[in-house]
Amino acid sequence: MTASSYDVAVVGGGPGGSSTATFLANGGLRVALFEREVFPRFHVGESLMPAVMLLLEQLGAREAVERAGFQVKYGAMFVDEETELSQTFYFLPGQPWPDYSYQVPRADFDTMLLDHARARGVTVYQPATVETAGIDAAGVTVTAATAEAPVVVRARMLVDASGRDGFLASRTGRRARIPNLGKVALFSHFRGADRLTGKEEGNIRIYVFDAGWFWWIPLAGDLTSIGAVVHAKTVRAWTGSPEELYADMIRRCKSVAAGLAHAQRVTPVHRAANFSYANSPVIGDRFVAVGDAIMFVDPIFSGGVYIAMRSGQLAAEAILQAFRDGRFQASRFAAYERRVRRGVAPLFRFIHKYYEPAFFDLFMHPRNYLGVYTAVLNVLSGGSFIKMTWRTRLSLAIFFGLARVHTWLRRRAGLPIESRLEW
Repeated sequence: MTASSYDVAVVGGGPGGSSTATFLANGGLRVALFEREVFPRFHVGESLMPAVMLLLEQLGAREAVERAGFQVKYGAMFVDEETELSQTFYFLPGQPWPDYSYQVPRADFDTMLLDHARARGVTVYQPATVETAGIDAAGVTVTAATAEAPVVVRARMLVDASGRDGFLASRTGRRARIPNLGKVALFSHFRGADRLTGKEEGNIRIYVFDAGWFWWIPLAGDLTSIGAVVHAKTVRAWTGSPEELYADMIRRCKSVAAGLAHAQRVTPVHRAANFSYANSPVIGDRFVAVGDAIMFVDPIFSGGVYIAMRSGQLAAEAILQAFRDGRFQASRFAAYERRVRRGVAPLFRFIHKYYEPAFFDLFMHPRNYLGVYTAVLNVLSGGSFIKMTWRTRLSLAIFFGLARVHTWLRRRAGLPIESRLEW
């Protein structure tokens, strides 16, 4: 069978894969992308960070997204069911990205990004299941099964954008669970759920309760995405069905239960288990991984799509430079891996600390002393993955220092300091 020749082969057509492919095509490379599913398809992760808008602009896809009629999002509301305290954070103006983003049905959003990649010259094989990807000194040979006939592609580079499947990690590497973040998410869509009004209508809401937390994402067209993230041990101890567990979690979170009192569930209850992991290797001779194929942690701050797209952009930059240099060894991509890890580190630190009562208490009582509030919003908007000034880094260090002091004060007062959501 004759192999088709390309510069880069991309495994996966989600936001990470389609963005990487588009940036590479914009840079003049010939790209083949393989996606095993037929789009549109249901996918979780509907809430976008504001910095996504900057990436969409750089991709050339922002105008299409702006015209699509998605629900506008100006901020995020956090609610502590135990204390009945709520706090709303609004994205800051005057940043490299706008002070808004969108809540998007991923089925529609992902389709738009993949169609945009096609329009930019990417060859898309879909549905196509990649079966092998052999890497040798001269390039990569990818074989994929399609409904019509097997496809063989020869390329000089491979990008693993296969998401949680971790195409390369599952075959040649390993996946490590991240301690203290072993959770299970149960989620569905509803019609008729309560809506806020005005500027608050599209805000994502996070409800923290004794068994975990809920996301509440208002979508356009009276559709709302509701997800419960709970202890893995809670699921293991449950003897009923996932649907019954989901209903029980709603019952236990009074704000969510009240908001859904007159709503109707319109999709099945979906389940994602043990979703906090780190894969390796991230880079190698003639390959790089992007997005969820590298790692995924807790979705509390809605960073999944942004991390996928931003790592795709950085991967494309590294690959384009490799083509200019004619060098494709793993060492050539070490700087890319460092940039990804530096970019996600502040966000992941927030996720780890978020479940500690002392940190959460500070988070729910924001003050902009020494720029702390601004620095926190910079991270939660995606700014840590673009550029962090020394002032922002200093403000974050002060914030985490205050959290340590607050932990000590709570311990002295006999108040809880243990994480709410341990294994």
